Amino acid sequence: MDAYPEYTFLVFKSERKMYEFILYFETGSPYEKETKRIIRFLEKIRKKWNADFDLNHVETLSETQVERVKDDIRKISPQIRGKIVSSKGKILPLSNNKNLNTQNTPILLIYDNQTPINVYPHMLGTAYFEIGATLENILKDGLKAHMIAKGILEEPVQKILADDPWILGQGMKFIAADKDVDFGVVDVILEDENGRMVIVEIETEATETAVAQVSRLAAGYASQNKSSLDHLRKVIVCLNFNARAAKACRGANVELFQLAMQKIC
Repeated sequence: MDAYPEYTFLVFKSERKMYEFILYFETGSPYEKETKRIIRFLEKIRKKWNADFDLNHVETLSETQVERVKDDIRKISPQIRGKIVSSKGKILPLSNNKNLNTQNTPILLIYDNQTPINVYPHMLGTAYFEIGATLENILKDGLKAHMIAKGILEEPVQKILADDPWILGQGMKFIAADKDVDFGVVDVILEDENGRMVIVEIETEATETAVAQVSRLAAGYASQNKSSLDHLRKVIVCLNFNARAAKACRGANVELFQLAMQKIC
């Protein structure tokens, strides 16, 4: 019996809406439960943000269609999609022999007017970006806002903190990126030299809302891991901030870091 009887499975459309999601997966895969969770997110995004989606059984695609999918993945800028070939235990869209890796993971491609603009899962530096957490963020903010943040600021800063966490303090270690906790998704989790977990929220413009958000995420992490809030550090990394945000940070014991360029010569 078809596990998804209520859906019509489409392969390629001649015309696309501005933003569209295409999910590729295999029937009877070990990740079937996760696939259903992803579809629920896509349904909610379609209803809230009017972004269409297609579902594709990979085993029904022709060789030509499979090659088109692989070409679309490769067309995405490496600065956006990062690493896409599986290695060292990380499951990514392409296998070691460069075939679609749908035996091990669903693959989500995002299009803007037929142009592929991102693929999940992927890696930037040592930070791993999975489908579920990405769709949760898109559901909250909308795809346009999400792509602006991810393409311009959030993902590059996540990559920087994953590769060089010490820029937020000596002895910092990278733990995770886009981590689901009880109250949302944490952009980056670090561990400081004293063993305290550091919950990092990345914002283009830090506001009082961002202070409340990182505080909620810290509470969610503490609840999920049965740890004390007193043993957590809350951090906002931003490009800009206003005076109210700085005051709120001081009141909520949130550390505020501003990105800046320094002229060397």
